Order: sequence, then structure tokens, then C-alpha cells
Amino acid sequence: MSRPSVALGLALFAAAAPARAQEVTVIAGGDVLIHRSVARTAASHAADGGFGWVLAPLRAELPDEAVAFANLETPLSERRRRPGDFRFPILGADPSLARALAGAGFDVVSVANNHAFDQTAEGLYETTEALHAAGVATAGAGRSDAEAIGVTVIERRGVRVGVVAFTDHLNASTGHNPHHTFLALASGGARVAASLRAARRRADVVVLSIHWGRDFAYAPTGAQRALARRWVDAGADVIVGTGPHVLQRVERVRSPRGDAVVAWSLGNLLSNQGSGYREGAPPAPRNDPSATPFARDGALLRVTLERLADRSIRLRAMEAVPLWTEHADDGSVRASPLRDAPPSLRAVRRRAIARALGPDVTLRH
Repeated sequence: MSRPSVALGLALFAAAAPARAQEVTVIAGGDVLIHRSVARTAASHAADGGFGWVLAPLRAELPDEAVAFANLETPLSERRRRPGDFRFPILGADPSLARALAGAGFDVVSVANNHAFDQTAEGLYETTEALHAAGVATAGAGRSDAEAIGVTVIERRGVRVGVVAFTDHLNASTGHNPHHTFLALASGGARVAASLRAARRRADVVVLSIHWGRDFAYAPTGAQRALARRWVDAGADVIVGTGPHVLQRVERVRSPRGDAVVAWSLGNLLSNQGSGYREGAPPAPRNDPSATPFARDGALLRVTLERLADRSIRLRAMEAVPLWTEHADDGSVRASPLRDAPPSLRAVRRRAIARALGPDVTLRH
């Protein structure tokens, strides 16, 4: 065969070969709650990087090639209302937390949650400004309602990952709002579904962050299941639930595009909840925020998806890095992989995390 014929044959083979699938990994964590002990920890470790020291153990688990997400359930402002761990906590943190989140490897955070207006709408505006200055994208708020419910797109290796974020309830009022800052309120399923349909026109993979449910609920309600089904049909490939402060099951479900994932609740990534728990102590009530170990269990959920040539989505892997919030004898608080915990505690909490997440998830480490 002559050289031109060989070249023609290779060209025809290349044209006939199916296009290669594009792969992307989304890593999702739960709630970042800056209670006063967490803020004091950052202040006492200012020489070590402050909040950077608190989050540093997570850096190895958030590679640059993935899209890393968390729910920032604390405004990056302390100026409007006095933060405190009251019966109904008012949250606020120093804006340096934004740089710490970026340094740990987080690419995008949701600011749509019940504590969003704890420092008024002006504090929410300052939060998004601090995050953007640090290079962390935000979802769930904006200078208009359309922007707040719109999609934030991050591209990895040619795959556009879109994130939309909503909350179904609020603790505080808007207050002074000179910058006309809007928050994405779910207000039922139709508003979220419309946002997802719009997001699909701009993104190849769509992630929905939804802050919902009851504190210390260990399973989704029937109403939540019905909403999640509606939202998957509308365009969500990965649903990340936050709000209950404990882990719930993660499930693989079918979607009109192939595969989808629903994480009903990813618990806490960082908080003071469960600080009173001591290994070997009698079991505390599961809904006791001060002593239950389940509020200190966490997970970084790793969802690896393929976008096929026909635009369908295939789930390649669903794993989780088990986490444990450290509460040291000196009062310091740190977010850490469970593998760094003492062996006896590690074995018990690993079993608890595996049970909570369910059989569809493979635990790493």
C-alpha cells in the first residue's frame, strides 16, 4: 500500500473512532461553621497561619485537577451583629478565612444557607468580596436575584462544571442592604428546577448545593426525596445536601443523562459541635450538639464522572475521605482526615461513617 493510502486509511479510522470521554472529579465537603472556639483557635495560631493552620490537614485531599466545594455557613464579617454560640448561634468570622479556604484547595463555596444574613446582607456582600479576592468562586448570592440563582462555572480539562446553590430557610433578616445583595432561596422545587435547566445550557456537569432539612436528622424525608428526583430530572448530576450537621446516605440514581449522585447530607467539615465527646464515654444522645460524636464525623465526597460524546453522564467512581474534627486538650479545633486520629477512635468512627454514607460509597485510606 502506498503512503497516501496509509494516510487516508488512518484518517478514515480516526473519523470513525468514537470521541474520547471527558472525565472530571468533584470533591464536596459539608458545613464550615466558625463557632467561637474555632475563631479562637485561628487567633491563637496566627503565627502558623491562623485559619490556614486549622484547614491545612485537608490540603492533600484537594488536588488542583479536581473541583473542590464546601458550604461556607459563616459570614466573613463580625461587625454587624455580635457573634456567639447562643441558643440560636450568630456566626461571623474574620475575612482571612477566605484565603485559608483557597490555600486548602477549595475552588467554590456555597454562601446560601440559614446563617447567610447573620451579619446582615452587608456582611454577605463582604463575604463574597473577600472570597473573590482570594480566588474562591461563590454560588448562591449575587447583585440581583438572577445572579444569585445563576450558575457558577469552573472548567477542568475541557469539562465545564456548573454549581448552583440554594437554601430553604434563613435565621436572620436581611437588615441594611446598601449593595442590593440577593440570596438564592429555594421557595419550593420549581425555582430550583428552573435554575438547573438554565445551568445545563452553560455546563457539562451540574452540581446543586441545597441547604435543607432538620438539625441532627439522620435520613432524608419523603418530601426531600421527591424534590431530589425532580431536580435530577431538571438537570442536576450531583446534589450536595447540607444543613443537618450529620452525615446521611449518598446514593447513585438514574437520570435522563445516565448517572447522578445524591448526597443527602455531608455533615460538618469544621465546627465546635460534638466538642464534649470523649472516647469511651457513655453514648450521648444523637441530637445533642455538644456531645454527640456524629457531629464530628465528616467526609470529602469524591465523585468522578465521565461526559460521553453523546453528552450523557457516566459515574466512574464514588469515594469518600473520612474526616474527624479534632478537639485538642488545649481547646484548639482542627479539620483533619480520620486517618490522623488515634487508632482505637479511628476504627470506631470509620465504621460509623461507612454506615452513614451507605454501600454506594467506597472509603479511602
